[in-house]
Amino acid sequence: MYKLILISVLFFSLISHGDGHENIKEKFTNHPNYLLSFEECKETKNGIAELLSATDSVWKEIELNPMNEKKWIEVSGLSDLAANYSTIYDVWCKDMVNKRVAMRMMAKKKKSIKNKKER
Repeated sequence: MYKLILISVLFFSLISHGDGHENIKEKFTNHPNYLLSFEECKETKNGIAELLSATDSVWKEIELNPMNEKKWIEVSGLSDLAANYSTIYDVWCKDMVNKRVAMRMMAKKKKSIKNKKER
């Protein structure tokens, strides 16, 4: 039994090592938010804005013709997509973006304090 467990552990560790999981480990260690980079977060945010804009235009079409079932299905799908991507942004990007903004504000504050001291 002990040999079977040992062989299984070795086999699965070799398989997982061979699948390229090293790259994921590097992302874990090099970047605190390993799933999405700052640029990808910006793209996600812009995509959400586009989905909401498209949803708004479909709602305007529905107001003109409320009996159009295709538009109801379309607005439902667009709303779901916007909600799903908003959740992704909230979970993976919001803290990173807030941290960057706070760091920039702190840098400006330090710079202004330094400038005041030099005067």
